[in-house]
Amino acid sequence: MLRRREKFEIGPVALLVAALSFMENLDGAILPTAAPTIARSFHILSSQIGICVTSYVLSIVCLIPIASWLVEKFGVRPILFGSVVLFIFASLACGASQSLSELIIARILQGAGAASMVPVGRRIVLVATKQHEIPRAIAYLVWPSLAAPVIAPVLGGFLIAHASWSWIFYVNFPIGVICLAIGYKIIPRIPGGSLHKLDLSGLFLMTTSLIGFVFGAAQLGNAHVDVYLAIALLAIGVAFGVPTIRHFLTTPKPLVDLSPMKIHTFRVANDSGSFYRMTAVSLPFVLPLLFQDKLGWSAEKSGKVLLSYMAGNLIFKSLTNPLMKRFRLKPLLIYVTIISTISIALVIWIAGNNLLPAMIILLFIAGGARSLLLTFYYALTFADIDTDMVAYANNLNLIFIKGNDIVGVSAMVIALKFGRDFISSADQYTCALWVIATLMLISIYQLVKLPYEAGKSLRPTP
Repeated sequence: MLRRREKFEIGPVALLVAALSFMENLDGAILPTAAPTIARSFHILSSQIGICVTSYVLSIVCLIPIASWLVEKFGVRPILFGSVVLFIFASLACGASQSLSELIIARILQGAGAASMVPVGRRIVLVATKQHEIPRAIAYLVWPSLAAPVIAPVLGGFLIAHASWSWIFYVNFPIGVICLAIGYKIIPRIPGGSLHKLDLSGLFLMTTSLIGFVFGAAQLGNAHVDVYLAIALLAIGVAFGVPTIRHFLTTPKPLVDLSPMKIHTFRVANDSGSFYRMTAVSLPFVLPLLFQDKLGWSAEKSGKVLLSYMAGNLIFKSLTNPLMKRFRLKPLLIYVTIISTISIALVIWIAGNNLLPAMIILLFIAGGARSLLLTFYYALTFADIDTDMVAYANNLNLIFIKGNDIVGVSAMVIALKFGRDFISSADQYTCALWVIATLMLISIYQLVKLPYEAGKSLRPTP
């Protein structure tokens, strides 16, 4: 087990983990920009590309606990480097795909690589970081989820306009190779040796439940819905989901340890934070479809307009630490969520009137709010986690985050389908945006129950 302040530099390792996370986030953020183009290439609906996002994240969620077990058994370096190699070759397979089925399979392999790539590195950094230094570590670890969406729309639009959609995956090759070369020099040699067995029963239960939920939701978003199949898949998700939780609570060495959920700040950060994080992944999925399918913009123009949303992510990032030092986390989370909700409601109105300058300003504000909230939730997650619980909390938090990605995109596929079938083809995106605004409001419910001093441990002692 890695101890705090192990003899290696946190900064360089954290930056390498951030680079790996950037590569992973870039793949998730760049796909929506290319969705209409890929859909035309495969002769399917744009919304059906959502299954490529969810299958990728589903693979990550199911394999994160296995990655943790493999690290404890075989050590950090072989698992981390092997996962990067797998991610690189899976990316090449994605770019070479000739059908939706091939792309889904390649995305699942990508997810298998990502399942070890980022969680293992993040675990090293968090365990070796003192409590009041967590905001500083977060500054390294969070920026990829902010920077990747900034670059993704512009890069995606450029590659589609001047090359082909395949290149949105091929760009991972040089990034991955560079990360391997640097990681070989700076990643500490932390041995394994654990003898406890992998919880195969828990793996089976969790995977079956998630597959039922994900593919049931995907079926509801298809052009021709098989209602009975969708209901059957969702029923499987529920039927296996309940015993999965019971198994994790009663098994001595479970695949996923739920003990961090007993800590109030961790529980609120993941319960309430889940509703907000669903919107954080959903909005970049919906907006490119809105701009290209409804407003008729090119992928390149769509990417340029989305740059304002993503630029807000980066620019507001510099305000997070000063705000956390000056104000309590609870009011920050509540007030910024309200601002975020209002901005989305105004985006809905602006989209109907096609006012480009106002759209750019509102997207900038929405992106800034997203940046602040993701960082605040991340800080709250580890505010009261002790050293011996960091590994469990890290795995559980990542499962929540990736699970939010699955549910968020699936919810958008269903919302688009509902809007298309029951309102109009032009208003399906408005329907999806109202769902996003509603999820933001729901996220406030548990925040008001937080103690006033929540997150106090993150501040340095005077």
